[in-house]
Amino acid sequence: MNEEFQIRLDIVECGRRMYARNYVASNDGNISVRVGDRIIATPTGISKGFMRAEDMVVLDMQGRVIEGACKPSTEIKMHLAIYEERKDVNSVVHAHPVHATGFATAQIELKDCVLAEIVTTLGSIPLAPYATPSTTELPDSVRPIIRHADACLLANHGVVTCGRDVYDAYYKLERVEHYAHILFVAKSLGGAKILSPQQVHKLETIRATYGTSDAHNPGCIACHGACIGSDCTLYETQQRDQSASDLHVEETVRAIISAKK
Repeated sequence: MNEEFQIRLDIVECGRRMYARNYVASNDGNISVRVGDRIIATPTGISKGFMRAEDMVVLDMQGRVIEGACKPSTEIKMHLAIYEERKDVNSVVHAHPVHATGFATAQIELKDCVLAEIVTTLGSIPLAPYATPSTTELPDSVRPIIRHADACLLANHGVVTCGRDVYDAYYKLERVEHYAHILFVAKSLGGAKILSPQQVHKLETIRATYGTSDAHNPGCIACHGACIGSDCTLYETQQRDQSASDLHVEETVRAIISAKK
């Protein structure tokens, strides 16, 4: 069995699992794998639970179909953008699992460090701004987020994850949904308790034990002390929020000075 055919079978299996676990409904969701300068992707209009290896579509890195009778999902643009931003990524998975998509629809980031297994694997799970599906808005909204995260909520839409292969990307999707479900339950019990910065840093030191090889700090609003800098996955968001806050203060001061003249 050649490598490409095995990849097709792996995509079929991950699609079957997504459908069986109610991460997608009807013909929703999409999966892709990068193989050299080619992309093997799931077809549009076919349930992810009932795909066959021969249904897969092969595209070049510009999104042009070079093999296959089916058409790719119109959301393949998002996959291509992620591959452009992340040379270490070889697979992208997009789905609409209920709890995680619930948080995405409420536009609530999963950025608090409250679960040890998430801190040591995915870290914070940011939220990309709402973008119209199947348009260039979607990849544009994901680009700055996915540079520093392997999982991302899509506002009012769903979840996208990426990894070194299709199973890695799929298992990250499982983790995101499991985490969102736990947080949903915790909220009904009065809310999750956030880990302290000291506890988070201890977890960071054992990330390699969990197979997490990236150097990113998990990022967490519990970090009330000095900023640790660009190693934090939330660094760009924090800098943006701080800039907005500084601008507001400057405008307020100018307004007060002007009123006293």
